[in-house]
Amino acid sequence: MARSTPWWKRLQDPRDVRAATLFATLLLIGDALLSYIIIARVPYTEIDWIAYMQEVSGFVKGERNYEELKGDTGPLVYPAGFVYLFTALQALTGGSIAAAQAIFAGVYLLTQAAVMALYIRSRALPPWTLCLLCLSRRVHSIFLLRLFNDCWAMLLAYAATLLLQSRRWTLAIFVYSAAVSVKMNVLLWAPGVLAVLIRLASPLPVLRGLAAGLLLQALLAGPFLAVAPRAYLGRAFELTRVFQQRWSVNWQFVPADWFVDRRFALVLLALHLRLLWSFARFRWFQAEGGVGPALRRFFSRTTKEEAEASPMSLDFMLYILFTANLAGILSARSLHYQFYSWYFHMLPYLLLRTRLPKSLSIGLLLCIEGVWNIYPPHAATSAVFQFLHWLLAAACWSLPAPLPGPATKVLGRRPVHRRR
Repeated sequence: MARSTPWWKRLQDPRDVRAATLFATLLLIGDALLSYIIIARVPYTEIDWIAYMQEVSGFVKGERNYEELKGDTGPLVYPAGFVYLFTALQALTGGSIAAAQAIFAGVYLLTQAAVMALYIRSRALPPWTLCLLCLSRRVHSIFLLRLFNDCWAMLLAYAATLLLQSRRWTLAIFVYSAAVSVKMNVLLWAPGVLAVLIRLASPLPVLRGLAAGLLLQALLAGPFLAVAPRAYLGRAFELTRVFQQRWSVNWQFVPADWFVDRRFALVLLALHLRLLWSFARFRWFQAEGGVGPALRRFFSRTTKEEAEASPMSLDFMLYILFTANLAGILSARSLHYQFYSWYFHMLPYLLLRTRLPKSLSIGLLLCIEGVWNIYPPHAATSAVFQFLHWLLAAACWSLPAPLPGPATKVLGRRPVHRRR
């Protein structure tokens, strides 16, 4: 792009990678300063950090029975990767909250950088939209003032997505597995990851990645499985866990007896599966003619034929991954305040890539942020939450709006350059 082009126009061009990279760098510097001010000026709120330290202290002392690893907030309910990660953090910080906040500030900035890189590489949104990633009060609080393990899980998930964009199939699956070992919510990404692999990869690297991911889980869990396998599997991957409704941001208007009813959980599971199937059949695999034809092509594809696979833009890859995660959010049995970090970074993309007017998309983003900043949650905010998120889902059901200007980079096919 010519140097004479005004900077404000460059910030509106999704294809201007240089301007986007410079703008992202400036945003990260500003966000680093803001993070320092927040840590220095805003009081820390203790929720889970002390409990995390108590839980891993038992491991450090030699306890390998997961049912005996406990803290003030209850038993340890995360996979083994969490134990090793927070054991390392305990060693690095000595349990100091100030030192931990400094480390989590780094995690926050790395997460921001990874997400900005995903946006820039997709060439789907103008550079100015990157600033929307820096404006969440709740996300700053989750990373800097609450110190939740969700932060580490999401950093690994976005790092794995960058590897997926680079067609590093085996390593991407391995890093996704590492993210799951910190917190199980990353499994919500699995259907989208699988869809991308089916469309672009060949079976061999996928099998290698699955084997590496399972081996990682086995190695991390080995010391606990050797002592009390049922205790580990029951605690680390407790799919039937019932949360307290008073912390639920999304279902406060549901009667208390319904909230804990197993049938309510089954209805939400059915809803989740239906959403995934609908997106897979009518959106993710639309170009292949549906899920069945896509699977047949995947299993017949060799490694050499990957480049001839049905092409997919980096933009559409994010659409698949983010809508898969959104399906899990819509059907979640309970969403606590820290769970906002599971999908906040996807919201600017999902909203601004729809066919909604930009002003309406930004308004919806602000409204969703507002709901997450109302404490404590109550029936009215949960109703608004549901309305906003189903409106988002309806907007996402339409395929992403056409990209402006020339074609973007396409996986599996050389870029098409058109003359103006």
